[in-house]
Amino acid sequence: MTDPAAAPAPPGAPRLLGLDTALYLVTDSAMCRAAGRSVAQTVALAVEGGAGLVQVRDKHAGEAEFDELARSVVAAVEQTRDRLGIDHEIPVFLDDRVASARRLLDEGLRVHVHVGQDDEPVERVSAAIGPEPLLGLSASNEQEFAAGEAAGGVDLFGVGPVWATQTKDVARAALGPERIRELAAAARLPIVAIGGIGADNAAELAGSGAIGVCVVSAICAAPDPRAAAQRIRAAFAETPHLDDPAHLDEPSDPPAPHPAGGTP
Repeated sequence: MTDPAAAPAPPGAPRLLGLDTALYLVTDSAMCRAAGRSVAQTVALAVEGGAGLVQVRDKHAGEAEFDELARSVVAAVEQTRDRLGIDHEIPVFLDDRVASARRLLDEGLRVHVHVGQDDEPVERVSAAIGPEPLLGLSASNEQEFAAGEAAGGVDLFGVGPVWATQTKDVARAALGPERIRELAAAARLPIVAIGGIGADNAAELAGSGAIGVCVVSAICAAPDPRAAAQRIRAAFAETPHLDDPAHLDEPSDPPAPHPAGGTP
């Protein structure tokens, strides 16, 4: 079954074609544990609710622990896709874990990598993981866009924080929706917005030029991650954010979320 929520990415992003980028879950292991769920269970519920991208982030896990965490998330995503009949890929990115990505790729698992400005340079990441995996890069201004674009190999930028957040980038000033709009217009690669995003404010980013919103606590700490994902995705998807930016003002029906189901 083809998922009706999947949509083409904007021009200039051929490797994102066919993906559903509107909702990007970034995991937080401590939040998931505090909510009484594993990371894998949380991811499965979020995918049921419409998450089309997943990033596994755990700055405190050792290498072996992180490898097992990543394997469990990949398995949860694939099991959920099979159960719901989703035939487009739901990429699983590993945050700043290049060696882990290389090990899992060597095992035959399909994983991708996201790095920040202070992590390993994208040139070295690309050399380590090869040409097939997607590569995301955190950026917050035009200079960082230009450097990432010049380096080559980057597929999308994670841009933020949009609003104040307690999960990351606490020292950085919030950019706000208007600045996200400016940055989306300036970037030559697709951007996803991150930082303090939830169901109450995701609509403020609809039509901004961002192809998706990244969410951490609003899903990982939610009593019902599936319902939280559905609400956030619906709020953001009120405009055709995945269309050509020249047509962002044209009306469109919001895509339907994935059907709900049980967890693995």
